[in-house]
Amino acid sequence: MDVLSINLARLHPLIVHLPIGFLLLGILMEGLQRWQKHNNYQPAIGLSLLLGTLASIVAAATGWWLAKEGGYEENLLQYHRWLGIATTISALLLYLGHLEYTRLLTKLYPYLLWVCGVALFAAGHFGGAMTHGTDYLFEKPAAPQTVENIEEALVYDLIIQPIMDQKCTGCHKPSKSKGGLVLTDQAGLMAGGDSGPLFNTAVPAQSLLLERVHLPMEVEEHMPPEGKPQLSAGEIQLLEWWMGNGACFDCKVKDMEDRAAVATLLEAYQAPADHWAKLDLPPMPLETVQQLNAQGLRVAVAAEESPFLLVDMARDTAISARSFAPLRKYTDRVLELHCGHSNFSDELSDQLAAFTNLKKLQLQGTRITDAGLGFLAELPHLQVLNLYGTAVTDAGLKAIGQLPELKQVYLWQTAVSDAGLTKWKEAHPQVVVQQEADREVFGTAALNPPLLEAASTLFHDSIVVRAISNFKGVEVRYTIDGTPPGPDSPLFPDSLILRKTAEVQAFAVKSGWNDSEVSSARFVKAGLRAKTGRLLNPPSGKFQANGGASLVDLQKGTAVFTAGNWLGYEGEHMSAVMELPELTSVNEVTISALSRPASWIFFPKSAVVSVSADGQQFREVGRADWPTIDKEVVETELKYFPIAFDPVEARYVKVEVRSPLRNPDWHPNPGGKSWIFLDEILLSGPEEAFDHGGISASTGLQTTK
Repeated sequence: MDVLSINLARLHPLIVHLPIGFLLLGILMEGLQRWQKHNNYQPAIGLSLLLGTLASIVAAATGWWLAKEGGYEENLLQYHRWLGIATTISALLLYLGHLEYTRLLTKLYPYLLWVCGVALFAAGHFGGAMTHGTDYLFEKPAAPQTVENIEEALVYDLIIQPIMDQKCTGCHKPSKSKGGLVLTDQAGLMAGGDSGPLFNTAVPAQSLLLERVHLPMEVEEHMPPEGKPQLSAGEIQLLEWWMGNGACFDCKVKDMEDRAAVATLLEAYQAPADHWAKLDLPPMPLETVQQLNAQGLRVAVAAEESPFLLVDMARDTAISARSFAPLRKYTDRVLELHCGHSNFSDELSDQLAAFTNLKKLQLQGTRITDAGLGFLAELPHLQVLNLYGTAVTDAGLKAIGQLPELKQVYLWQTAVSDAGLTKWKEAHPQVVVQQEADREVFGTAALNPPLLEAASTLFHDSIVVRAISNFKGVEVRYTIDGTPPGPDSPLFPDSLILRKTAEVQAFAVKSGWNDSEVSSARFVKAGLRAKTGRLLNPPSGKFQANGGASLVDLQKGTAVFTAGNWLGYEGEHMSAVMELPELTSVNEVTISALSRPASWIFFPKSAVVSVSADGQQFREVGRADWPTIDKEVVETELKYFPIAFDPVEARYVKVEVRSPLRNPDWHPNPGGKSWIFLDEILLSGPEEAFDHGGISASTGLQTTK
């Protein structure tokens, strides 16, 4: 080929896109013309087909000349060549058909549209296969290769061939072997190309491969060609290092000389040692974190743009299996979980088995025992475990010792013996055991508030309340009349039996320690058992709970309001009728509600109580108004709202709970529809009024020791 032919031939990659654009445009406009008959695209269609035909002729000619340079896979070349010629011929016939040049072409015109389109796509496909490989449509971008042990890695497999694949094999592969050179495998590299061998092991710097790489960009022989992705300085340095070591195909990194010169570059091929880094999770969306917090959880992102979560359930006395439900989709993202000083116990321990990527777990001051530590076997990456102030014994050390990555464990104030711990530490010297209070973790030497434990906060006849402390020698003092407890308040008994509604407050005392904060809980008696609860208007959305039955089943909803125990009403009031078994004296109705302003949930603003003997004729007997929140509040709060009135005989009690309906002015969405959430409506008679005589007790304080 002469120089002019070569230069014209090399215009083919540029020109070949012109017929694709013009012909496709003409075919698409023809289709649009036939669909929208009132539009006239004929002049534009004719021009597009003409230009496409002319461009096809030029593209076919330049492609024919370019093929003479060689270096292409023969079968792909032949397919592309003849399909290109077919495209040119069909384009010419299509244009003539558009002009109605002959009756036959006019009749065949609709079919020629399809023939030309198919030929065009087929020719383009085989052209792409020649240039980019037969799998170019579905080939996935090569992911950076890393290994656990860089010293044992084969240099050619890990570093050199991937460089070739990314920067060189686009033009030097079996289907397109420019210069007779194939760089897709070891055999091709060793064979070299039309210009000779690639390597000069005697003088590596004079190797043809390195010479072409180092040529100025404006020189035609520079590789990769201008316009193609170029080798980085680091990649060139790695090639030079490999060739300086004799271009060895079987050598490991540890076998190579002068590794220090490329040590920094080799670090990129070392897989992260950190398990959590290798997970390669995308950052946790802020919206998701906000949604989790809106459901009553305390969740934070471990760091900016981090995929991991920190979950705080510390001091939560109402943890249940439902508390973990919103986290089910994100168990692999929870890095730290804090349940310290909560009601967490063995019964809940199986909930933790799903959090397989936990790095830190705090269970201090909980009721976990040896029996509940089986879940630790599912946490292979746990590094920090806090069990101080629990009932764990020597038997529990076996489960703790099975944690392969454990670095630190807190066992202060547990039942683990000195002898047992000494033996365990000898077997696990890599683990730091904290046996005394760590002020950074535990703060000042103050007692933890006692945990007030009961089966529920609602009851019919009576309920047993216990005060749980995790320290020996602790006294708990309490009150039940709503006043704060003090040094002169009575000692908490072993079993406090409540038969009336009461607010229990208690704090812990021990010599040499600061007194604990006061813990409190309100226990409400529903002295009258309603047969049924009937909703007069349905709840909103998915917050249906169990319908009217939810108002009389004594099942309290939790702070996680999406768990399914709450009746929710958006932008409307709630009305319901409770039916008693018989005509009964009633003088109080108590409404249980939830507030979470951050989620547009507010306490009711008022309620009206009406009664009836027959369920048909109702008369109002009481009402109450409650103040609305006048400032932004983000906390979740559960509260009882009593409505007292003079005793009245009734079998049917209708309660109308009034919603604020709209968010207040200070809310992020002022004027938007607000919610009310209700779970119980409790009925009481005159004999159920609280008095101090409504308790009995047996002596002794419950501890975990």
